[in-house]
Formats: sequence, structure tokens, C-alpha cells
Amino acid sequence: MTETPNAPTMTVIGGPSATPSKARRVITDGAAWSGLGGVVAGGFGIEAVKTVMTHSPTGRWWFVLGCLVGLGLMGGGAALCVRASAKTRIGLVVTASDSGRGASRAELLESKAIEYSQKTCAVTVQTHLTLPVAHPWPKESIDALADETIAAAGIAERLVSDAARINVIPTMPLPVGFRFGARIGHTHPREITIHAVRQRDGGPSHFPATRLRESPLTVELLTVEQVELIEGGDPARAALAIDLQNLRADFVQPVRAACRAHGIGNLLILSRKIAGPLDEDTGTYTAIVEQICRAWRDAPFRASARTGRHAAFLTGPVAISIALGARLAHIQPDRWTAFTYDNASSTYEPFPAETT
Repeated sequence: MTETPNAPTMTVIGGPSATPSKARRVITDGAAWSGLGGVVAGGFGIEAVKTVMTHSPTGRWWFVLGCLVGLGLMGGGAALCVRASAKTRIGLVVTASDSGRGASRAELLESKAIEYSQKTCAVTVQTHLTLPVAHPWPKESIDALADETIAAAGIAERLVSDAARINVIPTMPLPVGFRFGARIGHTHPREITIHAVRQRDGGPSHFPATRLRESPLTVELLTVEQVELIEGGDPARAALAIDLQNLRADFVQPVRAACRAHGIGNLLILSRKIAGPLDEDTGTYTAIVEQICRAWRDAPFRASARTGRHAAFLTGPVAISIALGARLAHIQPDRWTAFTYDNASSTYEPFPAETT
């Protein structure tokens, strides 16, 4: 089937590629142990009651012991059921492939994401969008991809009604991730966890990076600079610039130039305190998201800048970009512009395209 450009597609892939053996299912199935425990407890319990009613103490304590064993099996079975329910997850593999920047790599990452999801989730649903080569990308396509992903989550929830968590495993450019996150938001009845691809050696290929819901701020890993006032910029416009790759001047100088070119009057810069790659764990990624959200909320912007248009200059993992979009821009996505760096022109391009 030929894929329509700029239109997202959805595919229900199904459950794990390899199902557990019958022997393993018997061992891990809490319902089986609970049923067996009920039979044992009921049988020995009746016999114990009979010894009391007939005033025959012979073997009574053995019957009581057997009844306790049955109750223990029931309790263990219930615990296994709870544990299995907590591990039941839905996998949403979401891809927006940039055909102009290496479609083959996007296909490789997508295949790894599907394989990872099938190994760790009860059911996997894939949504895919091919971005056009020419810029600017249409924001309507990203919104449609987000809507399709929300619909995919609904389908998966009907297939797996007892799922405790939804895993979103994305492959997309940073500004697309920010818009995607703004569209899906962070107020969902089930926990949504964004996964990131592992950059270092080792498995599995992905790991749970951060949640969309607000979490406590546990540690501050970023340095928050003073708000800069950009000369000639609109005081009602504010920008957030996040340097997670320790690019420092190579990042900040083009950001300032983009602010001047696009009339942005306020700039808040956050950078890593420690050089080197990010620790690939949920605590690190979540702490970064929470500190950025808090810094943006507490920044001493002028009153007009709070109600005006905003911009985001992003670096680092797309999982953080999605979480920031969901937390910062979900109420009014069209007030935000995410800038992406174009290597050919050495300038930042806005997404969505700014209108005059």
C-alpha cells in the first residue's frame, strides 16, 4: 500500500513475539495458584471443622496445617496476580521520519523500537508519519500523528483492559517531539512513560526515561542563567534555551542571533552542570524535566512575556522534548515555536513556521 504523504498511519502489531511456555505460565499464573489454594484450604478446613463437631481430636492439627497451607497458596496467587497486572503494559511506537535527514536510520530505530516493545509490552501499536523533505513541516500533520497516537492508545486499552502503564517509544526530530508532546498533554488516567533509545552499549535498546505527569524535584542537574533581555526584541516574547550537550558558546551564540532575528525579547538559558553524556535512567531524565519546568515557571519575566508568544531551543534526547511540550505547551500549543538548527545554513528554523 502506498503511504499518503503527511498522513499518519496506524498498525496494530499485537503481543510479544515469543509467548511464555505452558510450564512457565502455570508457575507464574496467580489464578492457578489461588484456585489450588482454595481447594486445599476448603478441603482441609472442612475436615478440621468435622473433628471439632465430632469431638475427635485425631489429626485435627494436620487438617488445620493443611488449611493454612491452602490459605498461603491463595495469598501467594493473589500476589502473583497483582504483580502480573503491574507488569502489563501497552507499547506505542511513534515515528515521524525526516526523509531529508537519513530515512534509513529512522527505519532502523523504528524496527528496534518495535522489537523492544514486543518484548516488554502485552500489545504494541505503531503510528507512523513521513515528514516532507521541504521545510517548513506542516504542523497539522504532527497534530494528526498525536491524535492517531491517542486513538491507538484507546484501541490498545480495549485489547488489554488491565494494563497499568502506556509506554510511548518515539523516533522523531526534537521540534516535532515538542509539538507532539504539547498535543497529547500530560493529564491522562493511565501513567504514560516516554522511553528513550539507549546511546551506550548494552541492552535492552530502550529504557523508561520520564513520565508525563508532574513528579517531585529530587536533584538539580542544570545551571539556570539570569533572564537575558535581547536588544530590539519584543518584550512580550520569551524563549527557553536548553543546552543538554554542553555546547556552551556554540549553542548560545546562534540562539541569541535567532532571538534577534525573530524579535524575541527575553531569553532563559539552562545548561548542564557536569560535562559528559546523560545517565540513562528515569531519575536523571525526570529531574531535568522537572527543573526546566520549575525554572520556566519561576523565571522573573515581565508580565507581558507571560501572556505572549514563547519559543524553545532544544538539544538532547527527544524524550525530554516530548515531556517538556506536554508540560509547558499543552494548554495553548500555538503560542509556542520550537526551533531546530539547520546545519546547511547554520541558523535556527522555527517550527511551526511563524506567520506575520
